[in-house]
Amino acid sequence: EQPSSLSTTMTPSAYVSVALNIVLCALFFSLAFKQSHLGNNIAIRPVSISVGNFRTPVTSRTARRVKCMADINASRRNFVEGGIMAGASTVAMSLPAAAKIQKGFVAHKDQGDKYEFMYPFGWEEIYVKGTDVLYKDIIEPLETASVTLIETDKQQISDYGDIADVTTSLAEKVLTPPNQEVKIVGAKEKEIDGKKYYVFEFTAKGPRYTRHTLVSAGINNGKYYIFVTGANERRWNVMSDKLKTTVDSFKILG
Repeated sequence: EQPSSLSTTMTPSAYVSVALNIVLCALFFSLAFKQSHLGNNIAIRPVSISVGNFRTPVTSRTARRVKCMADINASRRNFVEGGIMAGASTVAMSLPAAAKIQKGFVAHKDQGDKYEFMYPFGWEEIYVKGTDVLYKDIIEPLETASVTLIETDKQQISDYGDIADVTTSLAEKVLTPPNQEVKIVGAKEKEIDGKKYYVFEFTAKGPRYTRHTLVSAGINNGKYYIFVTGANERRWNVMSDKLKTTVDSFKILG
């Protein structure tokens, strides 16, 4: 007589096979593979399957188990193929970006506040109140690169005044502690992707040291970006090329 129920007719090996299917299904769903992401929807017809020495009619529950196993195989294939394509896409996107990073530098990109720059390799990030980000050399405390963001209603930096007025005001009143002797070394205006920047260089002489500083400042979407890098004057001959590369790399995005 043809068996009519899996619970009464299946051999122990058949139960193991079905149990394995159930475990794999549970594992599959625990990994959160949603049904909408599974390819190759398979229509299940009432057919018979062979288990051990028995040929058992497929009940609706068994059909769902078979469907689940088919979906697992399909999702594995899609996952692997998708991973390969995603990996290829990542490489393709990262290669041009990596080509722009000069040897001996590390890139920092802030997608939220929309800016990017490079800093010398070996510097570490530290928290300093008032800055959005700050990197410094682990030995020389005056060798740093930082970004400060200030809310503004201006559309571009020239709305604050000409380059001489803005650079002098920033150097003397914003970027230098009181009672230091400030000297503007040079200043220039540049434009990248329609955004205007004031880039300038100054020294600030204090009681114990003189700091040589480079600044790039610009405005976009209600934010006043002030990028500052520099070093102790006694190390300027060693660091000047690196710091000029650093300040020139600063770019406002978006």
